[in-house]
Amino acid sequence: MSITSFQRVFEGLFLCLVAVAMASCGGDGESSAGSAPKSLANVEVTKVTRLEFSDRVEALGTVRALEATNISTNVTERVAEIFFEDGQSVKKGDLLVRLEDTEEKAFLEAAKSNQAEQEREIQRLGSLVRAGAVSDVRLKQYQTQKDVAGRRVEEADAKLADLNIKAPFDGVLGFRQISPGALVEPGDIIATLDVLDPVKLDFTVPETFLSSLTRGLKINTTTEAYPNETFTGEVVQIDTRVNPVTRSITVRAHIPNPDHRLRPGMLMTTVLENNPSNSRSVPERALVSVQKNNYIFVVNTSTDPPTVARTSVEIGRRIPGYVEIKEGLKEDDTVVTDGLIGLVDGAEVKISGEFSSPADPYQPVSD
Repeated sequence: MSITSFQRVFEGLFLCLVAVAMASCGGDGESSAGSAPKSLANVEVTKVTRLEFSDRVEALGTVRALEATNISTNVTERVAEIFFEDGQSVKKGDLLVRLEDTEEKAFLEAAKSNQAEQEREIQRLGSLVRAGAVSDVRLKQYQTQKDVAGRRVEEADAKLADLNIKAPFDGVLGFRQISPGALVEPGDIIATLDVLDPVKLDFTVPETFLSSLTRGLKINTTTEAYPNETFTGEVVQIDTRVNPVTRSITVRAHIPNPDHRLRPGMLMTTVLENNPSNSRSVPERALVSVQKNNYIFVVNTSTDPPTVARTSVEIGRRIPGYVEIKEGLKEDDTVVTDGLIGLVDGAEVKISGEFSSPADPYQPVSD
């Protein structure tokens, strides 16, 4: 590089340094007076309010009928008549099915005839015994035969009753599994019978929640079958044992089901709520987490322009969109909810709006 070129580079650097120095110092003072005003951070704010919080635990449960049985027979016989339809509601004692009973009816009539004959013979011998024509021993023999005849009548009655299949309790029948003329055997299912109002819901919760479980505790349940509806019930029983493998305990609740929409076998999501409290809260989006610490920017509206102070807070439980504040804020404090990026302690801000509501939860929809 020639001396002339070196001088030109040096002069250029010198002029640049002079320009920077004049800009920093304000030159003659006119440049400083005409500089652009400092920009303020635009933020949205809201007040610290109180909301209801509670300890929540979610569990999957299975719906069961309050009472359930499979209607079947005790004997092998052909079906003579059927007196019900699929899905019919029945009362206890209603006749559902009659099996072929001709032979049993004949046995019953014969047993009754034999019993009547023994009674007539006892009456005849009774007068003879009083007259001294017959010994008392013979009368007692006929009395014994009369008792045997009575037992045979009862036996024939029982066999005939086995051929008349009745509902053991009030409930709703399922599908009919037989037809007239079919041969049924012990154990063959004729139909199912369920009590559907109320229904039972069995679900498991962690043992750590055991101290909060009590009879009468209210629960809210949902099912995919009715996605926009919540069913309410209450705990009626808590199992006596904790599962040593899963460290959970089974809980049973009753849910009213007057329209029979809940059916045995359905899967339901159960929510238990306990220890409710009305606590200070802020929107979750106002929370700034740094490692294990949590901060909120509190707005001082008494200054012009307003300033913010980064405040350490202790948080508690959460509900969708909001978080419980245990320590660090006072009720009606104004906090920043939007515009937190780049915000620092002591910064001056411009309040551009009020927080309205949390965003809707993300629920992807499959194509």
